[in-house]
Amino acid sequence: MSSGAILPILDHELADDEIEWMKSVYADFSKARAAAGPEFNPKDALRAILAREEYHFSAVPDLTGPGPWRLGQNLHGRGVAAVFLRKVELHAHIATRTDQFPMYVVGEADGFSIDEKGKPVLTPVSDGGHFHNAPGAPHAFVPKVGAPKPDDWEIAFIAITPRNLKEDTHRVSDEVRALYKQVVGQDAPLGI
Repeated sequence: MSSGAILPILDHELADDEIEWMKSVYADFSKARAAAGPEFNPKDALRAILAREEYHFSAVPDLTGPGPWRLGQNLHGRGVAAVFLRKVELHAHIATRTDQFPMYVVGEADGFSIDEKGKPVLTPVSDGGHFHNAPGAPHAFVPKVGAPKPDDWEIAFIAITPRNLKEDTHRVSDEVRALYKQVVGQDAPLGI
């Protein structure tokens, strides 16, 4: 979590090659899923795809362990990582835009955010989707509201961000926590 230092706002639009890279990774992931049938292991499939040289950036990524897997910096100087969450992380990046591309969900998920009118929003997560979080926008992926949560619930996504988010991850306000509870039906997690 941030030390409170003032950071310059980094907001941007993704470049065409960043979008094309994501589409290509997801297309290969979809092909692997279709070919594997019921024995499909999504994390292993994603690991194998991201290990391909065609998907490397500035360095060969370390794809061991449970993640996150840091994939390196793309041509625009933005960091790219594969992230795997088994619990809700509600937070905001005060000075940093983030882009998240869901690869798979074990179970179902919604994306929680606040719209421009200050209202809480739940957006169904679809594999291959795109969540854009403007600087300061509270966000979280949550198990599908109203659906049973499997014990092995997990969401995996590729994140593209212009800075190391350890310096720009902030807890949300009590007001945002109340809005979260209003639409999710559970207290917001305390930690990040």
